Amino acid sequence: MVSWNKILGVVSVAAGTALLGMVTFDVPYFKSVYFLRIDLGNGTTSTAAANQMNPYVDLGALGFCADLKDGRGVQCSPAHIGYSLSDAQSFIGGSLPAALSKGVNAVASTLTKVLVLHIVAFGIAVISFAFALLAFLGAPIADCCSSCFCGFAGAAAFAVFVFDIAFFEIIKARVNVEGKGGSAIMGNALYLTLIAWLLLFITPILFLIGRCCGCCMPKL
Repeated sequence: MVSWNKILGVVSVAAGTALLGMVTFDVPYFKSVYFLRIDLGNGTTSTAAANQMNPYVDLGALGFCADLKDGRGVQCSPAHIGYSLSDAQSFIGGSLPAALSKGVNAVASTLTKVLVLHIVAFGIAVISFAFALLAFLGAPIADCCSSCFCGFAGAAAFAVFVFDIAFFEIIKARVNVEGKGGSAIMGNALYLTLIAWLLLFITPILFLIGRCCGCCMPKL
């Protein structure tokens, strides 16, 4: 017999884990998911969808993608921890735009190393999903372990979300100072990380309800 709380718990942690995985392997893998977009246009664009004609660079956890609107389409850097925006030099074939200046690149190169925390959070979420699945299948010890690891995954997701906000604000400030027309736009990866944290936060609560009130929960 399977209780509703276990079904909801497995679905919740599975969704949270999937979202963290999508965020961790965003650009250059999932090109539509990114943390921050540096608009290389006139700096008046406030959202990514407001002006699709401006050249841009999208920053992810393991690399970046650039579309310079020069007919070559989207080009992406190799995926690795801690990347440098100076790699965009090979896409441009000339001097870097002001929004990718030495000052912006120095800040971004330092902060992107800390984005490895997303890989750590995703790894913990995968372990929590494995224990949640075992709990769903009826393994006794998995109930406690699933709650513990879901709590760890939720805490890790919250920590990386806070860092993502700081990451965005710091680079945005630097681009505004040195960009000379460029602008920094918040990416959808931040919202996905927030949703993943909420899902992983409520999962231990669902398992706790099941243990405390299991006798009153309807069975399938």
